[in-house]
Amino acid sequence: MAPDEIANVLRTAAQAVKEALEDFQGSGLSGQRHDQYALDLVADRAACDVLSAAGLSIFSEESGHTGGGGLVAVVDPVDGSTNADRGIPFYCVSISVLDERGPLVSLVENLAVGTRYEAQRGAGATRNGAPIAVSGASDPTRSIIGVNGVLGFLPGWAQVRTMGAAALELCLVAEGALDAYLQAPGAAIHPWDYLAGMQIAEEAGAAIRSSDGRELVILEATSRRPLVAASDALADALVAQVEAPR
Repeated sequence: MAPDEIANVLRTAAQAVKEALEDFQGSGLSGQRHDQYALDLVADRAACDVLSAAGLSIFSEESGHTGGGGLVAVVDPVDGSTNADRGIPFYCVSISVLDERGPLVSLVENLAVGTRYEAQRGAGATRNGAPIAVSGASDPTRSIIGVNGVLGFLPGWAQVRTMGAAALELCLVAEGALDAYLQAPGAAIHPWDYLAGMQIAEEAGAAIRSSDGRELVILEATSRRPLVAASDALADALVAQVEAPR
């Protein structure tokens, strides 16, 4: 399947999730997992039906591995589901399709407001079809940083944001609204949270780091500590600062 065809499948899946959530009247946890909401299951069914019909294998936060094809769609049907359940308009569907080389085509769409971020390997990244680029910031003291978790120290950055949807925060780095995004000490996220946003940010010119040096492109339900920054200099400075002994 060509990248443009994959991109169309991902747009169809995102639309299916949006429509499923618009029709959904429930709220609260699913009762199946301590951090899973009922809306996660509704969104997962909608996304996976589209992706599997297109012949893609699936690795979903909610339903695990299904299918056996060569292309694998890594799916978080609702990243930021606590925000979604509580009516905070910062949540998204996140899908990255991987081949043997890693992320090939990715989509992240803010389901509350409709903003869509996309990337294809080697082709740049877009926001609602328009090209985007990182801010280029290099000085932590002048940078606005998105953080997952709670910082146990005063970093000296210009400002900090903790917004609750990693995929969207990575896309904010891609478009230059945030200068970087990272995991606080003790915090980590899973590949379905970050792979799509990471590819979009990388295609927009961001420097990608693993805070603890572990491989980030994985197909396992294992947590990682990605750091995505506007420049190599900023990424290196933040790794050194966040990982420094205290």
